Amino acid sequence: MKLQRTSIFLFCSAILLGLGVYGWATTSQPNSSLSSSTQESSESQPIFTFKEEEIQALTVKTLVSDLTVEKNPQPGKVGWQMTRPDRVAASDAAVAYLTDLLTTAKSDRTLSVKPDRKVEFGLDQPLATVEIQLANQQKQTLVLGKPNFNRTALYAIANPPQDANQDLAVLLVPTTFESAVTRSLAEWKQTQVKPSPSPTTSASPTVLPEISPTPAPEPTIVPTPEASPVPSPSPSPAGSPSPSP
Repeated sequence: MKLQRTSIFLFCSAILLGLGVYGWATTSQPNSSLSSSTQESSESQPIFTFKEEEIQALTVKTLVSDLTVEKNPQPGKVGWQMTRPDRVAASDAAVAYLTDLLTTAKSDRTLSVKPDRKVEFGLDQPLATVEIQLANQQKQTLVLGKPNFNRTALYAIANPPQDANQDLAVLLVPTTFESAVTRSLAEWKQTQVKPSPSPTTSASPTVLPEISPTPAPEPTIVPTPEASPVPSPSPSPAGSPSPSP
């Protein structure tokens, strides 16, 4: 009986000891998948909280281009206008693709890293920097870095801190941002569609050759031969009998 109690005591002690070691290991040891200077949050959250209709202007800076587009300022008109480097109509489809991403895309992971590690995430020479001007005159910024190791997301920073020594909140954002910002300048411009020629207005009129009137042939006058004069009978002398037939 005493042996049984001893066994139960040792068994309970072993369980308590195991739980204590497990608790110490999980609370005191850092996550092996992250470095000691990186903390991770896996809660999905939107990148920005403003709405698409609040965006008034966008500036997209990449390694090869720098452009600005604004909403058409003319009353009653919609669409976007490029103001830099050229003043032309912007491609509404290209701008809408980017504004939709800015307002609907989410980040499913956030890394808190030291500012001296920007180069590891491609944020020292970013893929693109997008500056957003809102209707309330506020400005938002998104800095896009390089892809992660398996190219399922891009590293990014939303509204980088002004203090260069402050830790960075590095987001993992959808890779679709890459195609949204790395367009050529021509793709940001509105394509001018030439109207097809109208058959009644644009077709060249058929020019008929000028026909000179054919002069009517002059009538040929055939001279009628003059009739030989028939000599009239000489008068018979008086008293002379007319010749008998």
